[in-house]
Amino acid sequence: MTEENKKISDDHEEKPQYCPYLLQVSQKAVIYNPKDGTFLLVKDVDEKNFFSVHFGPWELVGGRLQKGESIRECLQREIREEIGDIEYEIISALGAADIEYRTGKAIAIGHLIFYKGGEIKLSQEHSEFKWASWKEIEESQEYKPWVKNLIKGAVQCLKEKEYLDGWKRCQADFENYKKRQMESQREFSKYSCQNMILEILPVLDNFHASTEHIPEDQRENPWVVGIMHIQKQLEKVLEDSGAQEIYVREGDEFDPSIHEAIADAKLRMKSKKKNTISKVVQRGYKMGEKVIRAAKVIVE
Repeated sequence: MTEENKKISDDHEEKPQYCPYLLQVSQKAVIYNPKDGTFLLVKDVDEKNFFSVHFGPWELVGGRLQKGESIRECLQREIREEIGDIEYEIISALGAADIEYRTGKAIAIGHLIFYKGGEIKLSQEHSEFKWASWKEIEESQEYKPWVKNLIKGAVQCLKEKEYLDGWKRCQADFENYKKRQMESQREFSKYSCQNMILEILPVLDNFHASTEHIPEDQRENPWVVGIMHIQKQLEKVLEDSGAQEIYVREGDEFDPSIHEAIADAKLRMKSKKKNTISKVVQRGYKMGEKVIRAAKVIVE
């Protein structure tokens, strides 16, 4: 056995738990309180242990990934074990920091987590906790670079999230603006069309009043045929504009939502007859479900 091989063998005998090629994964929860913009820090109960001496007593909640665990399971377990059953939301993964324990090298992966509520109940691993702003953490000498780097990554992630949320809000506002504009244009179109129809209706009423009294023997007269053709054109214009005639027949029951009674109300109150329509004086029209002109009727 060469001297070099003997040295490696001796090292392994002295420290059987150490493997220089084993990369351990440690999860670190960068817990952020959106209400006041602070981050949660916990202090190691034993400030003289290896980790506290080399990486500082103040650290982040979390620990090493155990065999068979997923990253999320590890993170959830560490949070529950170290600070109790708080309410939180895992937002996203952050950067990583290199840490070298006595048992080997480790990479600490940070995760941005939003604190939603609940009492912080420390385990026996930590003696105290505090909430601090990024400015306080950045300017303080109490916190080691690895802690600052992970929280700095969280701050950057928060800014990006804020920009993204702002962009989404702008996009949603713009979509709502387009919808309002389209709705406004439709309403304006309906209003303009309705006004045009209301102006055409009296003209069509005159045509109806004239053509309804044409004698039968005159209906084939070219002049009458021309008048009837103009009447049909006007009716087609109304139909294409979305106006529909409210069809009313004598004997129909009076409906105040689509009919306008022009008979004397007192006479109708004294009448023992049913509230029925005896004559249609003027045709009514509607656009969709909206009545733009009620049918004028005489009620008996």
